[in-house]
Amino acid sequence: MGLFDTLARLDKAQEEEIIRVAGESIKHEVEKEYCVWVKPTQAGWDWLHAQSAKMFMDILMPIEGGRRRIRIKEDGTAQLTLKRKFQDGKVEENSDIGISSALSFYKDGYLAHLVKRIHLEPGELADKGAKHWDIDIFTITTGHPAIEVSADFNDLITEMRSSTSVGDWVKVELEVERYEIADVLSVIPFEFDGHIPATPKDPEDQEYLRDYWDSVTRM
Repeated sequence: MGLFDTLARLDKAQEEEIIRVAGESIKHEVEKEYCVWVKPTQAGWDWLHAQSAKMFMDILMPIEGGRRRIRIKEDGTAQLTLKRKFQDGKVEENSDIGISSALSFYKDGYLAHLVKRIHLEPGELADKGAKHWDIDIFTITTGHPAIEVSADFNDLITEMRSSTSVGDWVKVELEVERYEIADVLSVIPFEFDGHIPATPKDPEDQEYLRDYWDSVTRM
């Protein structure tokens, strides 16, 4: 399930199960955002660790022409999201599902990450259409932790919340109402000494991100 590989279709039974659990509370949104991967300096990490963060687990399932994701939050709620490209943004459909259904997809072995997210207001960037920052720090777990029930998930969150075992690169997203910021790197609120675009054209960058996403930070 490579990040840049052609996404295969789910078989019919899996597709029907996802439709079943997504059958309620569906809403449609269009989002616009800047997205880049950066490598914080020590000063950058000090700043990041001083911020308040919430944790969640993402489970990614392949579809053609978009992305389907299960997100389990630290409060025990879970949501199924479908994202597809639409004009200059993305269409997003969200549906609340039960945590038992959500964990069933994790146990099926799909690509999963455990993430610490820092959510920040845009400050002065609001004048240029910015809505908020989302900064994702990817924790490094040992293998594929067994998570059978919600209590197992809670235990993992408790264990990893204070863990310093994290990936070297963080994902930075700035959601906006309109694109007015010419250089998003210049306004990132912490220090870093390396960056890779979210959708790089360079084959070496593509391979590096693929390995980081599919192997290094995979649960």
